[in-house]
Amino acid sequence: MDDLERWLRTTMEGATQDPPRHLLTGVWRRRRLHLRRVGAGGAAAVAAIAIAVPSVLQSTAGGRSDSSAASATASRAAPGSELLTCGMYTIRGISGGELSPHWKSSSVEVGPVFFIGARSGAWRSSQRLSGGKLRAIAGDILAVRNGTTVEVTTPQPARFRFVTSQSGSGRYTLRDGFAGVTLVGCPHYRFPHGAPEAYAAELTIFYLPLGYVTDLTGCLPVQVRMPPSWKVRSTADIPLNGGHCAA
Repeated sequence: MDDLERWLRTTMEGATQDPPRHLLTGVWRRRRLHLRRVGAGGAAAVAAIAIAVPSVLQSTAGGRSDSSAASATASRAAPGSELLTCGMYTIRGISGGELSPHWKSSSVEVGPVFFIGARSGAWRSSQRLSGGKLRAIAGDILAVRNGTTVEVTTPQPARFRFVTSQSGSGRYTLRDGFAGVTLVGCPHYRFPHGAPEAYAAELTIFYLPLGYVTDLTGCLPVQVRMPPSWKVRSTADIPLNGGHCAA
């Protein structure tokens, strides 16, 4: 049992809101599958434990948020994108978790969004399969500043798609899913005393169990849009396969 699990169990025991039934069992099963998929190198670069605990944190943090920005748009996604919210625990997205102690140096920051592990090869190109199909890259991580709602998308939607519905065959095309995801960060709250530093205070972490597909091999161009107009606020190129992109 690591520091985060000890702290999490202690926090849950004292919380007034019970966690969902079998929450930890499902999380650890997904985590083991993810670590086997990415291998030891990827696990060292980004030690991700996806745990849906924001509601538990808030219940023990001494009051509700003083920010209504996230809740005001919590039920609405940007046009043409998939909605992922604080407290989510579904096959599409899990919010919460732990990062490696040096996660910032291996990540790419785009406005209020972090692409976790992008500098160390966590974001990769899809394996090409027969019949024009692609293998999804599952288990990657995005983080957004608390109290913020953003859409993460790409100006090349024909070459990148977030996978939002599981295929029994594990094979996808670039017509599946969505070109963007709307991330609703948890409200601001006082961070509980004694939480591990790797928990990334002030950020909501989104683990993507289904991930994405792309036929790009060098850099993934991304855009961060924000409500209510959903205008582009920040742009960047995300290196794929551990490469480098021009600043």
